[in-house]
Amino acid sequence: MSKKIKENGQSNRDNMRENHRIFFIRHGETDWNKNFRYQGSSDVELNESGMEQARRLGQRLAQTEPARVISSPLVRARRTAEVIMERNIGDAAVETLDDLREISFGCWEGLTVTEVKERYADTFEKWRIAPFSVPPLGGESMDEVVKRSRRAASEIIERGRPGDATFIVAHGAILRALIASMMNTDDVDLMWRVRMDNCSITVMDFWGSRPSILTLNDTHHTRMSDDDIAKLVFQA
Repeated sequence: MSKKIKENGQSNRDNMRENHRIFFIRHGETDWNKNFRYQGSSDVELNESGMEQARRLGQRLAQTEPARVISSPLVRARRTAEVIMERNIGDAAVETLDDLREISFGCWEGLTVTEVKERYADTFEKWRIAPFSVPPLGGESMDEVVKRSRRAASEIIERGRPGDATFIVAHGAILRALIASMMNTDDVDLMWRVRMDNCSITVMDFWGSRPSILTLNDTHHTRMSDDDIAKLVFQA
């Protein structure tokens, strides 16, 4: 694929912002998302709607040239990252990082929310209120998710440089834990109350070691025309 001409002959990286900007991107929709099934570590592909969401987000971020694109190894995240980068002025390869895989929901995976409520009512209610309190049978504890989110956060922050943009494409639970780690808070239960829709972007700036959230669960691109998506830009 031929490289696209950079708008005004200059990319966002060339502008040399003083901040390292991180884009947290949840993968596009799958049929399991659509049917309210727990996915977790199950490797479920994007559906047609998810592919279109990724295309639209790729158009929105086309002029944001990332220094790194880091994805969960699961296909729904990796494919979202690939579709985004097919439209990007940059040439960063999609890296996969195992620590960004989604939390394992154990025996809940493949079940709808209604089915989990019916079969595992007591565990589900405790987990819904405070995910740290109890993992699903055969699943991963939130403590384990937080440990790997901290490893990933340290690696991403240490390698980021002023003026860099980093795309992170992953899943709802691990992204919430990752954001909490980067904000240096142990209250991941608080982050669990933050909505994170399919193909949403949450943007954080790092000014040295100081994080600042620019936008949260932004999905404007999923509801706009192609012409209007091109007008959605992030200020330096």
